[in-house]
Amino acid sequence: MENTNRRALRPQIRARGREQVFYRFFLPIAVVANLALGIFILAGLNPTGWVSWLEVGTGALCCLIAGWLAAAAWSKTYWGRAMANQVATWRRIAETFFVWIEDTPIDDEALLRLKSSLDEVVPEATRR
Repeated sequence: MENTNRRALRPQIRARGREQVFYRFFLPIAVVANLALGIFILAGLNPTGWVSWLEVGTGALCCLIAGWLAAAAWSKTYWGRAMANQVATWRRIAETFFVWIEDTPIDDEALLRLKSSLDEVVPEATRR
């Protein structure tokens, strides 16, 4: 049983590793590159015609993309931490309930009713 759980977790670990590489390396490089390109374009412009205004718009778009990517990285980090804290809190609450339930005596009839109601709700294919 333990080997099947480990095998099931491997794709999640690999996917998480790819996410970490993306958010630690690629995203900061992309933000810096877009921001540098936007500043470079905007620094030397004196818009006189419509082509110059298109260049200003391009630089502004690059800055906008850089800010959007930075905000996405911050949001992912912030909400990831918030969700991890929430999950940890709920796990502690659930563990407390399970310890409490394990200590209380349950009659066999109630246990059989629980099993039959779980069998009705949870299909057999999803239990494995």
